[in-house]
Amino acid sequence: MRFEGTKDTPLGMPQAEAVALFKRLDYQSEDFYENFPCFVGAKTLARFLSLYECYKSTLGIAGHIAEVGVFRGAASIFLAKLTLLYEPHTFTQVHGFDWFRQPPADEPAVSSGQQTYYEPYERLRQIVDAQGLQRHVLLHRLNVITELEGFFREHSHLQFKLVFLDAGEYQIVARALREFWPRLANGGIVIFDQFNHEVAPGETQAVRELLPQDAIVRTFPNGWMPTAYVVKGERVEHPSQI
Repeated sequence: MRFEGTKDTPLGMPQAEAVALFKRLDYQSEDFYENFPCFVGAKTLARFLSLYECYKSTLGIAGHIAEVGVFRGAASIFLAKLTLLYEPHTFTQVHGFDWFRQPPADEPAVSSGQQTYYEPYERLRQIVDAQGLQRHVLLHRLNVITELEGFFREHSHLQFKLVFLDAGEYQIVARALREFWPRLANGGIVIFDQFNHEVAPGETQAVRELLPQDAIVRTFPNGWMPTAYVVKGERVEHPSQI
């Protein structure tokens, strides 16, 4: 039985008629870049506003940004461009971690819409390079479950202030929390894409098992996905402390 999906409405995404109209009106590619609010759905805007709000709250905290589960790179590139706007002279970089592996034909898609989340590493690399973002978006092609621990043994100096977990599978989220939480600055934020959502129950399980019991997992006021975030160091006030 679906629970969370019963609250969803079609208002957040462009209707099929609108999408068909956009195709008929013969806009140029540049029009979509420069006037994207005319075409994008409110849900997509909410997603990037949520990322922006979390990023903005980490300004002044030392550390890098990470995304686990890069797909086409929209979140990583968006966050990198925010660093260019808000902290162009800091060391802050965006580290994107993804296997970039094309799933076998018989492997089921991991999503409610049966979408396969695969983007060729080489194509995303071209998008990053074409915009001169090579020093700002660092793509790491590895298996998070088996190779992330070794990556941090080799790069033990890395510290983070913002981590976006955009994977949803228990083993990936669990391994990422084990490795990133000790490297997250106090006041830093971990963002969960599908916490408390039936499409990815493993994400909620990993959070329950690995985050401190008194950590506060908060929702976003504009809703949809990402669904939740936690600030390291923020704790529930017990009755004896009030």
